[in-house]
Amino acid sequence: MTLDQIQQTLAQIATSGDPTFSQFASDINQVVEQAKAGQMSPQDTAEILRDAQRQLAILDDMTQLQFKETLNTCITGLIMIAGAV
Repeated sequence: MTLDQIQQTLAQIATSGDPTFSQFASDINQVVEQAKAGQMSPQDTAEILRDAQRQLAILDDMTQLQFKETLNTCITGLIMIAGAV
């Protein structure tokens, strides 16, 4: 996935109407925007994303498993992108 594709996916989840995953996707997209603006180093970005991934792993809401899996894929992609910078 490219950064643009990841951000489009995050935007779709953010507008999904599911309160837990919408907020989570919005928060991740905010981190991405801050990193793109140079407000965070790639290392800090990757660490924040890894923390978010750990938080995602403990979410108990299994009714939206697809959102959880999609967010996990997006976060993994973002960590890889941050590491390549």
